[in-house]
Amino acid sequence: MAEKIVVLDDFIYAPVFAECLAAEGLAVDVIVTKEIPTGTEIVALLVGPDTVGLGDPHLAALPDLRVLSATSAGYEHLPLRAARARGIQVTRAVNYCTEEVADHTLASILGLLRSTASLDSAVRAGRWDITASPPRRIAGTVLGLYGFGRIGAAVARRARALGIDVLVCGRSLDPRTPELVAEGLGVVEWPELLRRADVLSLHVPLTDETRGIVDATALAAMSLGAYLVNVSRGELIDHDALGAALRSGRLAGAAVDVLPQEPPAPDDPILRFPNLVITPHAAFYSPDVAEKLARHVAADVAAALNKTPSSRTGPDTTSMSSDGTVTLGRKCRSD
Repeated sequence: MAEKIVVLDDFIYAPVFAECLAAEGLAVDVIVTKEIPTGTEIVALLVGPDTVGLGDPHLAALPDLRVLSATSAGYEHLPLRAARARGIQVTRAVNYCTEEVADHTLASILGLLRSTASLDSAVRAGRWDITASPPRRIAGTVLGLYGFGRIGAAVARRARALGIDVLVCGRSLDPRTPELVAEGLGVVEWPELLRRADVLSLHVPLTDETRGIVDATALAAMSLGAYLVNVSRGELIDHDALGAALRSGRLAGAAVDVLPQEPPAPDDPILRFPNLVITPHAAFYSPDVAEKLARHVAADVAAALNKTPSSRTGPDTTSMSSDGTVTLGRKCRSD
C-alpha cells in the first residue's frame, strides 16, 4: 500500500502538489481533508494556518510520520516540541509570497499617507473636503520597519524607490549595520524606531518576545500623528491600546491585515475604531499564489522525505532554528 501525505489546507492546489512530488520521485497518495488523521502509513502532514487544535496526541496517533509541514511562514500552530522529541522534521513555507506581502504593505502605507480610504468615505457621506484628512507627501516620510527579513527588505526596496527614508530594527542586525548603512538604511533600536518613524510597519514572527510589543507604552512613544501597519500577526498589537490611540488622535491612522480573531465577530470593537483600514488577511494573495505555494511546499516535503539536496534550480537556503524547525525555502523544479 502506498504511503500517504495528508493535507489539512484546502488552499493548497493539490494536483500541482502531487505533480511536484511525483517529479521528485515520490509515489504517495495525497489526501486533502479537514479532519486530523490517525493511523499508519502517513509519512507527512501539511497543516494550514487556519488549522487549530493540533497537539501532541495527534502526533502520537501517527506512528509513521516523518515530516510535519506548515503551509505558511508562521508555524506557531504546530506542536514543535513533540515533533522534535519524535525526530519528525518540521518545515515551513517561506518566500512564496514575499513580493505580494511587500506590495500589500506598500499599498497600505501609501493609502494611509494619502488618506485614500478616509477621503473615499467622506465623499460617500456627502463631504467634498480634504481638510479633515489631508493627504501627506510621500517623499521624505520616515518608514520604520520592525523586523528585517525577506519581506522587510522587499518593503525597503519599494519604499526607497519613492524617496521614503527607511529605518530598520531587528535581531542580529548589528553585524550587517555597515552594509545596510551603505545601502542607505538607518539601523536603530526599538525606542528610536518608535520615536522617529512617521509610519511603523511590523514584520516579525509571533513569539513570547514580540507578543503585544505594540502596547500602550509603545504607542505613547510614537510621534504624534504617526501611522501603524501590521501584515504579520494580529497578536503583535494590544488592540485595546490601539483603539485608544486612534480615538485620541495620537495615531493618525492604522492599517492591519491580521487580527487576533479572524474573521472578527460582528460586535468586535475593532470594527468601530476610527481611521483604521482592515483587510481580510489578504497580503499574501495573488491569483497564482496557491499554485506557487503548492510547488514550494512540495519541494520542501520531498527534500525532507528523500533526505537529499534539492535537484531544483536556485540557491539552497536550508537553515535550522533553535527549536529544531527546518526552513528549506526552495523552489519547485518547474517554477
